[in-house]
Amino acid sequence: MRVTAEEIAGYYRQAIWGGQYVAGDVLPRAVDVATQLDADRKTVLDAYKSLAEEGLVEVKRRLGTVVTYQTPMRRLGAERYARSRRARGIVAFAADREASGQSWQRTDQTPTVRRVPASPEVAEAFQLPAGTEVIERARLVRDAEGRPTQSLTSWYRVNDVAGTEIETSTVGTAGSGGGYSVLDELGIGPTEVTEELWNRMPLPNEAALLELPGSVPITELTRWARHNDYLVEYARGLYVGPRFRWSYTIPIPD
Repeated sequence: MRVTAEEIAGYYRQAIWGGQYVAGDVLPRAVDVATQLDADRKTVLDAYKSLAEEGLVEVKRRLGTVVTYQTPMRRLGAERYARSRRARGIVAFAADREASGQSWQRTDQTPTVRRVPASPEVAEAFQLPAGTEVIERARLVRDAEGRPTQSLTSWYRVNDVAGTEIETSTVGTAGSGGGYSVLDELGIGPTEVTEELWNRMPLPNEAALLELPGSVPITELTRWARHNDYLVEYARGLYVGPRFRWSYTIPIPD
C-alpha cells in the first residue's frame, strides 16, 4: 500500500513540533520525498499543503517549503497577574513574553474602547439587567513579527471604572501596569481570577481577526476577576493554539 498524504504530513508535523526542523528550515523537495517513499509527487504536495494550512510551513517561490512554526510561548497562570509584576509595569501578556524570552512593547496591544449595552452573557456575569451600559475594552495582541497571537475583550461596570485609564487609554495598555493596576488604585484590584479554557476550531470571523490560515485551532478563554466576592472584570479571549503552551502552578487544597 502506497503512503498517503496524511501519513507524510503526520511525519513532518511531528518532526517540526519535535525540533528536527525549525523556523527558516526548508523541507525536502516534493520530488525527492516522492522518490524516497515511492509515492506520487502530488501526494507529497498535498501533504505540504496541509502543513501550510495549519500554519507550520509556507511555500515560497525559489526557496521551497519553508518552516514558519516557532516554539510555543509560555502562557503563565497566576504568575502573570502578580501585583509585583504590575508594579514594575509588566502587564499580563508581557509577563508571558518575558517568561518565554521574547521582547515586547505596550503598542503590541491595540485597544478599542466603547460603552455598550450588556449582552445577556455579560449581564449575567455581573448580575445586572440585560442592556445595562457597561464599558468594553477589546484588545488585539501581535508578536514582534506583527502576527496576531491573541485577542481579549473585557467588560467592566461603568460605576467602577468610568473616566479611568481603562476607558480613556486608547493606545497600548491601560496605563503602565494595565487594567488590573487601575483596579488596584481604585481599591478593587483582583484578589481571585477564575479561567475556563475551550480548545476548538475558529469561526470564520475569528480566523480573519487572528489572520489564521486554514485549520489552525484556537483556545477560547473565559475569565472572571473578583475583588473578594465582587466581580470587577468579565473577559473572553482567543489564543492561537499552536503559539502557546499553557503553564499553571496550582496549590493543592486540603
